[in-house]
Amino acid sequence: MFVVVLVFAILLVLALIAVPLVRWLRRRGAAVVDELGAELAGETVLRGPEQGSYRGATADGYPTVKNAGVIALTRRRLVFRTLTGKTIEVPLEAITGVREATVFKGSLVGGQTHLIVVTAAGEIGFYVFSGIGEWVATLESLVAG
Repeated sequence: MFVVVLVFAILLVLALIAVPLVRWLRRRGAAVVDELGAELAGETVLRGPEQGSYRGATADGYPTVKNAGVIALTRRRLVFRTLTGKTIEVPLEAITGVREATVFKGSLVGGQTHLIVVTAAGEIGFYVFSGIGEWVATLESLVAG
């Protein structure tokens, strides 16, 4: 009986922590979409803003820490805003190629394909949750053109 009460108490404490955290993440995600949308109001937005995930980089000058946030592509830059407010920006003229990969920097997540942006300095990885093929095609057309 003691074990059942202990397990219930632990689950209750976890729920009391998780529910507010999930609510905050959802509100913060919506706020970041709005902030990024307002920032990009003067630019031609080709893709996004939409939920995504930054997966790190091999290029110098980019964070190594993975983070959730919002990604968008304009005619002059690829921009990712984390839920914590950090902006990761890749100027379009710095992009030399783009590819898809199931593994990036040793990371493999079932069913997810990385969007890899190639620059002269290295590679930058993202997850986009809708239409990775369309992201790749749009980026390839911009890099080629």
